Amino acid sequence: MSFFDFSIRPGDGRGFGLFSPAHLAALLLCAAGIAAACLAARRLGAAGRRRLSLGIAWSALSLELLRALVLALAGEYPDHLPLHLCSLAVFLLPLHAGKRGRLTGQFLYAFCLPGAAAALLLPDWRYYPLFHFMPLCGFTLHALTVAYVLAQLPGGELRPEAARLPACLALMLALAAPVYLFDRLTGSNYMFLNWPPADTPLAWFAPWGRLFVLGYLPLAAALWLPMYLPFLRKKD
Repeated sequence: MSFFDFSIRPGDGRGFGLFSPAHLAALLLCAAGIAAACLAARRLGAAGRRRLSLGIAWSALSLELLRALVLALAGEYPDHLPLHLCSLAVFLLPLHAGKRGRLTGQFLYAFCLPGAAAALLLPDWRYYPLFHFMPLCGFTLHALTVAYVLAQLPGGELRPEAARLPACLALMLALAAPVYLFDRLTGSNYMFLNWPPADTPLAWFAPWGRLFVLGYLPLAAALWLPMYLPFLRKKD
């Protein structure tokens, strides 16, 4: 079945274009789902928001485990290991939903939220047809991550703290270090640490060679400024 055809590779000409009608339609559906989750979070009480968070978190993890099972049965490992940031984020969602860890929440906001949003806008699975297992999982998983994090804001379950960014950055580096080593040993590009993906802002730094990873710093700063400014006002 073409829905599970994993022989498709970049350049096969079977995918959907970046910001094509198909891509825009997928983004619209994702935006509608994210907006619905945020609206529900605004209307629900604390107990309801907790149930909503748990539902989103466990739905994302269940889908990720299903994706892993299908890919394993299809013999697609090690090409599709869950080593990208957004795949790792899916495992953090139930942890945060259950324990409300402060650093976990800040990390989800600082890194996983913009990472998931960027993946929706610039999907690296677009060489597949839109109605294929990989894009459907990709759009759904990343939309669930965005929806989860944003749904924490209306009730104050998560309040972004710029002062926690150094700790979040240290955690990000701790996660990225073994992934970078794996990339270098296997020629993979998990977390996009081995080479910059085409048609993304990271590609602007391609002339820097291996140092292109330093391009993450100005890109992160440009994203964090609007993400944290609304929360810098003094608490009442």
